[in-house]
Amino acid sequence: MKLNKIIAAVALAIASTFCIAAAAMPASATTGMPPVIYNGGFGWNSPQVRPTWIYIGEGGSPIAHTSHWSTWNSKAGRSTGTLVTNNCIPDCALGSDSNHKLYVTLSGLEHHDGRAYYSVMTWYTPGYRLYGQRSSTMTMHYVRHGGTQPGWI
Repeated sequence: MKLNKIIAAVALAIASTFCIAAAAMPASATTGMPPVIYNGGFGWNSPQVRPTWIYIGEGGSPIAHTSHWSTWNSKAGRSTGTLVTNNCIPDCALGSDSNHKLYVTLSGLEHHDGRAYYSVMTWYTPGYRLYGQRSSTMTMHYVRHGGTQPGWI
């Protein structure tokens, strides 16, 4: 009888340890949901897994067409595709688009409302620099800025 009480106590201790550990994990870790990217100017309202388009600029430029995601896991997302930019001459509505080879890496896993998301995006455009950039590589962070809605900066 005493042995049964000891076994029951040990089983209860082990079960409660697993419950506490599961409660401490982010919801996405417990549900097995893949990480997302919050896309465009929609703040927390547009979670996407392996999006075909990544919207950065408020007026739609630059925009990335991510044709193939070779990696999408809890460490990183990697894609190749095309960066579409607008020269905005004489203005953005009448400007010309140009296309550039693009490599995208998503990283920096964070959590919002229990959902894992990539908070860092690095673009590499061989042979092309975005206006105002010093190199062909650009790193952006998805953060709250100014108001309550986050965005890429």
